[in-house]
Amino acid sequence: MKTVRDACVLQENALSIRVSDHIEQLDELIAAEGDGSSFFERTHITQGMQDLITEGIARLAGHSSQAVFHLKQAMGGGKTHLLVGFGLLARNRALRRKYAAGAAYADAFDCAAVVGSARARRCPTTCWTSC
Repeated sequence: MKTVRDACVLQENALSIRVSDHIEQLDELIAAEGDGSSFFERTHITQGMQDLITEGIARLAGHSSQAVFHLKQAMGGGKTHLLVGFGLLARNRALRRKYAAGAAYADAFDCAAVVGSARARRCPTTCWTSC
């Protein structure tokens, strides 16, 4: 019987892969969604998503000190989709009025930029800045 070492052949780049090459660029994903309408037409807002939206909006409006949200989903559990949705809502009051109308403080601010790209250093101090 062959050992794993004998049976497997590594791809050329197997030892040169960097984890940072596989991290989603949320700012790019949010920008690619345009005004966000089609994103929310194909998205069912779950209770977990609603909880993050409600707490995140309160934070952006200055009515919450909760700054860290632990997303417990496993790989493929929708974390990126959730964060893109929140980013769209944060920057677009009209979307908040339609998809987060029940959230306290949803109309308390116009627009907030909540994500950036640390790799590109476009967000040098904080990603929670007004736009």
